[in-house]
Amino acid sequence: MLYKRKKSKIVRKIRKTLIILISALICSIILFEMQAIPFTAKCVKKQAKTVSTKIIAQSVSDISDEMKIKYSDFAKLRYSDSGDLKSISEDTVHVNKFKSAVTLRIQEKLDKNEMYRFELPLGAFTDITMLSTLGPPIEITFALTGSVNCHLKSRFESAGVNQTVHHIYIVVDTEIISISPEYSEKIKFKTEYEIAQTVIVGSVPSTFADIIR
Repeated sequence: MLYKRKKSKIVRKIRKTLIILISALICSIILFEMQAIPFTAKCVKKQAKTVSTKIIAQSVSDISDEMKIKYSDFAKLRYSDSGDLKSISEDTVHVNKFKSAVTLRIQEKLDKNEMYRFELPLGAFTDITMLSTLGPPIEITFALTGSVNCHLKSRFESAGVNQTVHHIYIVVDTEIISISPEYSEKIKFKTEYEIAQTVIVGSVPSTFADIIR
């Protein structure tokens, strides 16, 4: 009888210990999930913007090379007989062709729904600096979709006595939706890339500042 009582006490202690351990494990998992989900979302957003920026930059570069673009494709300078800048006119056909080509190339890449992957050590999810590089790598995947809109803009910059550099940029307004198993989020950002420039000799009237837009 005494042996049975001792055995019963041992069994109860084991059960109690197991219940405590299981409860602690469940609480740890819940706390980890509460910490991991927003951290993962922040990391995916950062990676999605990085990937999108690379896609845009590569698309602009590729189209520029394929079309062999130069300053005269976008703007025409006309001087008076005395050598003063008389007018700057936009080459609408080339401007629209370039914008359309860049937009289409970026959109095609976004519409592929390609899966992107990156890894983070398990310790990074704890948000504790000392543990951020520890633990096995955890793979995170996401896909991109979205839309883009392109336009060109000008900027005039003084380059010395009686000289002005006319810069032409393509501005890409991007609205990306990053999709991962944990969440999806809309990201809006703007990037710009210089695509052409020339040195203008003589004064530039302020009325020419918005020649390309």
